[in-house]
Amino acid sequence: MAEQTLQEKPTSTLAPHIEETARAVEQMRSEHQTSATSIERVLDWIKAKTSAPAFLPLSVLAVGMWLGLNLLLRDSAWDPPPFAYLEIALSTLAFFVTILILSTQRRADSLAGHREQLILQLAFVSEQKTAKIIGLLEELRRDSPQLRDRVDHQAEQMTEAADLHAVSEALRETAGERDPKTGR
Repeated sequence: MAEQTLQEKPTSTLAPHIEETARAVEQMRSEHQTSATSIERVLDWIKAKTSAPAFLPLSVLAVGMWLGLNLLLRDSAWDPPPFAYLEIALSTLAFFVTILILSTQRRADSLAGHREQLILQLAFVSEQKTAKIIGLLEELRRDSPQLRDRVDHQAEQMTEAADLHAVSEALRETAGERDPKTGR
């Protein structure tokens, strides 16, 4: 196999937690690839070929040859001007490419949605960890005789983890959206 996976590459210059994160991301991508059905793999292969830069000049060449041969053969042309068969062929190809894009995009969207959910969960965990750290620092400041004891209202507010439902509702209100279940 010409392509090495992230796990096979030497990563000695990376910190262990970065290596672990990179492996987890690669594993998520790999699992997404291996969970593909055979038809999804075929569609991905076709999409890769049709989205390659070489596809455009080959398509132009094929249409040019179609037009050129039909113009040269005039009386015995299989598709004389105004090239009705070419129009049907290109319309059919456009229809199938549209279906191809939609079906492969649906699969790509599922991976993107999974990533988005993971990022959101990590953001909330990080927010909770940050609140805990701020709380511990505030406690240390209050308990340490070497540090001046003072009230920091902003730090006290930051020690509380965000209420996910309140944040979600605030975002909806800011965006002007209403929750369909509650009507709020």
